[in-house]
Amino acid sequence: MATSPLREIWEKLCSYKEITILTHKSPDGDAIGSVLAISTALERIGITTRLYNRHDVPMVYRFLPGWEKIEVVDELNPSELSPCIVVLDASDFGRVSLFKKASEEKTVVLIDHHQPRESFGDLAFIDTSSASTGELVLKLLEENRVEITPDIALCLYTAVFTDTGGFRYPNTSSDALYAGYKLASYGADPTLVASQVYSNYPGNRHKLLGMALNTLGWSEDGLVAWMEVTLEMFKATGTKAEDTEDFVDFPRSIKGVEVALFFREREVGGVKVSLRSKSWMDVASVASLFGGGGHKNAAGCEIDSTLTEAKEMIKAEVFKAIQGRRN
Repeated sequence: MATSPLREIWEKLCSYKEITILTHKSPDGDAIGSVLAISTALERIGITTRLYNRHDVPMVYRFLPGWEKIEVVDELNPSELSPCIVVLDASDFGRVSLFKKASEEKTVVLIDHHQPRESFGDLAFIDTSSASTGELVLKLLEENRVEITPDIALCLYTAVFTDTGGFRYPNTSSDALYAGYKLASYGADPTLVASQVYSNYPGNRHKLLGMALNTLGWSEDGLVAWMEVTLEMFKATGTKAEDTEDFVDFPRSIKGVEVALFFREREVGGVKVSLRSKSWMDVASVASLFGGGGHKNAAGCEIDSTLTEAKEMIKAEVFKAIQGRRN
């Protein structure tokens, strides 16, 4: 009988003494929760794990056990990587942004719910129908009968909860809800997660939000709404990029809006764009035009231009897609 992909992956991981675990830059709840969960599971059976990221863990996720294990680095040399590298919630090395390519001597394992833009990884478990990578890590652990401790459950519940927008986004499937139920039964505290994620913001974030809401605009037909944050706003409020998480949900919450856009100026130059849709619009197809990606209802990209130019380019493509549907 053939070995299932999940068992093959776990058996491969268990054959190493040390594993490097990576995820995408500017990590969100799904990325951080998945990384910490699989790290904890491996550490419990005696495997040393090394966790790295280009950016620090946002304050909102520092309630998760083990978050301090994620080391912030600008770049990794191949010699610094373990013999085995696990990449979670990142569909290509470009999103990891710590190195361009692993050497052939390294074994790369990919677990993700995004469609890869390029083929990489010696072993991969990809399920684009899954709402989160956290669900896939849960399947990996359950199929291999790995004990899911309350700490692991808390991390994975946070992953599922945040990538479904608190079970509000269109990707909230019965599988996602069932995963939440199982993780709660394993010891995750749903109230704690909801409180930490949505009711634990610093005051200056609200000042930033107030300034951002003053930029709120929408199209004449009411189908598209947008909002922005500039570097000047960050400076005036003493905030940073992580304080804008979920800002895109505000234009998205307007009645009648199908597509929500959030534009954020980056310190290194250019603009980070978040795109969301409520139902029929495939925002990932728009993001892909600018080198980004994601899912049908949630995507993002980075544009090397001014804020004004980025807004014009993105809105032009969104309006074109809407017009195409009408035709």
